[in-house]
Amino acid sequence: MRLPDTLKPWHAWLGWFDPELAGVLGELMLRLHPMLGAFRMRALRGAVEPEGIDDLRRRGSYERLLLSEWAMADVVPEEFDRRAAAGEHLFLSPKLVAREVDALTVAVFDTGPSQLGAPRLVHVAMWILLAQRAQAAKARFAWGVLGKPGELFDADNADALKRLLNERSFTPGGEAAWQRAAQAGLPPPREDHEREWQQWLDAAQPSPGERWSIGSHAHGYGLGHRVDVQRASESELAIVIAARQARREGRLNLPDPKLSSRLLRGQFASVLRDESVLSGTGRLSLKQPPLISFDGHSVAVPLLGENAANVYRLPRATMRPQSPPKITRWAREKTLLAATLVGRHFGGVVAHSERLEFWQLAPLRGVDLPPVEEFDPAASRARWLPCAALRGTSNARPHARLLLLSGQGRLLSWTQTNFGAPRAEYEIFAGRTLAIAHAGNDHALHLRQLGNELRCELLGVQTGRLLEKIALSGEARTGFLCGRWVGTGWPGWHGGCCVEQPVGGHGGERSSIWRVFLRSKHRAKSADHEIVLPADWKVVGLSMNDADELDLIALRPDRRAVVSIGAQGRATLYESPYQISAISVATDCDAIALIDLQGRLVVLRDRAKSVLVYAGGGDD
Repeated sequence: MRLPDTLKPWHAWLGWFDPELAGVLGELMLRLHPMLGAFRMRALRGAVEPEGIDDLRRRGSYERLLLSEWAMADVVPEEFDRRAAAGEHLFLSPKLVAREVDALTVAVFDTGPSQLGAPRLVHVAMWILLAQRAQAAKARFAWGVLGKPGELFDADNADALKRLLNERSFTPGGEAAWQRAAQAGLPPPREDHEREWQQWLDAAQPSPGERWSIGSHAHGYGLGHRVDVQRASESELAIVIAARQARREGRLNLPDPKLSSRLLRGQFASVLRDESVLSGTGRLSLKQPPLISFDGHSVAVPLLGENAANVYRLPRATMRPQSPPKITRWAREKTLLAATLVGRHFGGVVAHSERLEFWQLAPLRGVDLPPVEEFDPAASRARWLPCAALRGTSNARPHARLLLLSGQGRLLSWTQTNFGAPRAEYEIFAGRTLAIAHAGNDHALHLRQLGNELRCELLGVQTGRLLEKIALSGEARTGFLCGRWVGTGWPGWHGGCCVEQPVGGHGGERSSIWRVFLRSKHRAKSADHEIVLPADWKVVGLSMNDADELDLIALRPDRRAVVSIGAQGRATLYESPYQISAISVATDCDAIALIDLQGRLVVLRDRAKSVLVYAGGGDD
């Protein structure tokens, strides 16, 4: 879904809705956003804690007196007393550190009868607006319901927003409650609930820096910022956003009732996910990530306990009924080290004795194993190594080349220019290679680090060309490529790359920073950004979204969801009923293939709107 530039900050959230609903919600958000005012999240720090020794001091607690001073008390007590009287004792001074804690913003929604119907549209818009601005400030956003003090919920997926819509209460609230409570001499229910929320949030760790009360009209500023939503007429809502710093008022025109009704019922997508369950053959291995062909039409998965792989031809609208997977086998005494898939043609590099065989990669022939310091086959047997088999012609003569990324980060190359020659020409093409990917039958994309530069290259059978130099300070641990080669001349490469670097400071020592670099034919300038992720998130690839921006594809820490993470936020693409064991992301098309612990192959296409499930079974 393409959104106007004015809605780009909320792309990750509006992607949950079909285009009609996204347009309706986007208009409400554009009217409300200027009324929110400046973000006033205060920097929060935790309690001061000792961390190591800072210095030696002449003042301090005798619990921190140096051991040498205590030794003097045993040997020469008079000197000990004299030093104490003269203030000459030496004490350890601990280094005190104020730990950063998570910044937090909280919104409490009134879900009473005065807010049923059209006012809930404002609740949805405010939920997204506050979630996005908290995320932009590297804070956490949580929400609750007025009638349930102390219960907070996360706001990280569409199901959380649907939960808000399902929270309906028929407890009276608003101005009528104030009047009835005053006549009865009782505190109004809303005021009572807000007082409980205020006490609970004051005691919370961390205490929220921004607090919002959203609902029917009431006195004061609520928890800090109050958003009053009332019917002004049959076609308008009156909005008041008040805080101690400012007060803003406005009116919103109501959208089409049919669209509003769909949104408030939680029917975010007009077209349900197309999920098909297809028959499979054999028990799939849970260890190897599926291999996706560069055109996205085929997927290969090894079989459990066999020297064989299933090659699935993915169905298309123009295809006949789905045929069973093709089974490809290699000799039992041989070990497949690297594999490639072109269409339904599956081949790879096989180790046998002291030789490497280019299995089903004719006209390339077998060669002797490189020295172990250049290529160690024993360290490459846990998972297939990435490789690319290229074919082309030069001077009207056919040529072939195999590129293989070793486990040591070296790009090894074998080139066959004379098919009558007994063996291919071998070389170490590059060190510090981070990723390679097919870019058609005769080209491959190559990402490597050279000093303080990332180099993106297009490699052919005999030649290569530099596509891009990107300045990068520090060492990259791993990387991914995304995109395709679309012709000669700049910008012939439509896509980008990302690299992971360890980072301290924000997020803690167990975090990594992912630097994402976009190079698109649709943009005059590059659009680079950084994403900080905790170590328990596993990034598995890079993908182009509907807005021509790059998203990281990652597994949630519980390994039950595939999540896209971009500059504007994150979205859950697929929730799995079982933990995900292995996963691959296509480089030049919108396809993700995964194996779950039930032994099923699941293929996601078109931003996971199409889901193909191939039944399987078995454990590794």
